[in-house]
Amino acid sequence: MLIRPSHWVVWLPTLWGLGAALPPALPQQDINTINCFDLVDESQWDLVLGLNLTTASLSVVVSGAGPPVITCLNRQTVRYLVSVVGDTTSQPYLLSELHTWEGISGQLVRDPPTFPYLIYGGRYRLQFTHCGQDRNMTDSCREGRDTKTVFSDFVNIQPSVNPWCSPAQFTGNTSLLSLDTPAVKGTTTVFHFSFSPCSTVQPYDTANVTLFSADTREECGQEVTASQSVEIFTNTAGEAAIMYQSPDLAGDRYYCLSVTLSHISCRLTTLERPTHCWLESDAVWVPATPIIASILPFCTSHFACAWLYIVVGGSISLILSLVMAITCVRCCERRDRNNSKQRDEVDFPGEVISLAPLTDRRGWAELHKEWESREEKARGKILLLYSPDTKLFKELQEAFKSFLDLACHCDIYDLFDDALFDTIALDPSEWLQEFVNDKDVKIVVMSSIGAYRRQQALAGEMPLNLPDNSLLDGLFTSGLRFISSYPGLATSGRVATARFEMLHLTEEGHKLGPPLSGPDTREFLIPTQLHELFCWVHQLKPLDLMGKPWVNYHLEMQLLQDALKLVRRDRTVMDRSCGGQPNFTDLGNGVTMI
Repeated sequence: MLIRPSHWVVWLPTLWGLGAALPPALPQQDINTINCFDLVDESQWDLVLGLNLTTASLSVVVSGAGPPVITCLNRQTVRYLVSVVGDTTSQPYLLSELHTWEGISGQLVRDPPTFPYLIYGGRYRLQFTHCGQDRNMTDSCREGRDTKTVFSDFVNIQPSVNPWCSPAQFTGNTSLLSLDTPAVKGTTTVFHFSFSPCSTVQPYDTANVTLFSADTREECGQEVTASQSVEIFTNTAGEAAIMYQSPDLAGDRYYCLSVTLSHISCRLTTLERPTHCWLESDAVWVPATPIIASILPFCTSHFACAWLYIVVGGSISLILSLVMAITCVRCCERRDRNNSKQRDEVDFPGEVISLAPLTDRRGWAELHKEWESREEKARGKILLLYSPDTKLFKELQEAFKSFLDLACHCDIYDLFDDALFDTIALDPSEWLQEFVNDKDVKIVVMSSIGAYRRQQALAGEMPLNLPDNSLLDGLFTSGLRFISSYPGLATSGRVATARFEMLHLTEEGHKLGPPLSGPDTREFLIPTQLHELFCWVHQLKPLDLMGKPWVNYHLEMQLLQDALKLVRRDRTVMDRSCGGQPNFTDLGNGVTMI
């Protein structure tokens, strides 16, 4: 078909656009003699420069250079040197070991490099140097002799260095650095460091730690015991933190740790280094453990296993006595049998008591270490429902939640969590549905006078008159209604109730009724049965565990008991004239719900 002259006006723009969309043809000369990045169009450099402001890094996006460049690199067998370069102002903030990459052309396509630590403001660009096929050309390539070099466009980077990371702030500013006292656990030591970083902590931030040992505190820092590279993370205070747990150490020696940061501010020779580039801990004494500790880890000292020595000694004495008694009876029986004049015989059947071996049982301290030393150990999940009857009673629940978090290794979910208030208050049933669907979540409902009366009110057995400041009562009532009415949940074994002992707000007359009571619903008394609550959440049997449950959590237990004592002493909500019954019209001393 021939195109009429009158149609050229219509067809010419279309043909011109198709020609512009076609990729430029590769040069016909030897493919290994050219720099493939010469084929990048000036308008495509923005697609090649992968600037990530979040991680303060610059990546080479080869796919953005276009098909001709990718085809050229795949066909070549030469080496390239890719570097980040700056202008006269920004070049001092670059390091060759961080901002230089060298490899073959095919590797540049398969695994393009990423250059970190671009935290200082200035103008930066990429330099692509064609180094040839000979590995011996590396030196000449770095010196710029007999090479073909292509530069990208400049990118402007704003500084992301914190203001306190400057030489004027280093002197006398001790608030930027925190060295915690090392914690000794058995034959291992845990070191903690925290400081205000020069820039946002990135996934590639690391620190080199070296562990030293010595016979005296003054000599610690000369004999190397172990070395390792650890990651730097952000703690809850927003600071950079380093944690190192040593392997099992030899006892009766001092140990200390030195830390060297890999941050670029600690490696640039053109800038004054911050004070936290090199850290050193105090020397800590690690006592020796008895030989029996290799068999029983909870025997950290002879005094801790004194009861075990008594039991073993008594058992050996008992067995020895039984063996000697049986031997004596056997000897007497044999002698009487050989003596023909002996008329009276001793009738002894000779049955020996068989001592079955005891079942191997774990200790509580060993069980707690599984969560303390292994991050991949799954924590328990508890949905805690309670009626905030008084201000002090609500503070008691916070202390209880803290104990469950630290000592019972559980994640606690609370209807009154301030951080999630907007989400929960919008639709409590939808929020509770997520935990009901998760089979690993245990549900604990606290029995109290407020919870009891709300359950009676839901059943229509008792009117409930709430004060004006009961803004949060609807949340607990919604949660109680949802748990009670959900099909099969109360009898699934995942729901339990709990009461605080010797507390007027949670006395036995305020126990929750069905469906939150019955043979399928456990009730735990706090704090006496906390260990049974621990075993219920983690699906353990209390009789399979030995030792004291909270021997390493005295402080957490004391805080819980102190909070319980405060609520026990709080009698301002009790009206003496009413025979000791709660006075719901007296809103003094933090009566918030009842």
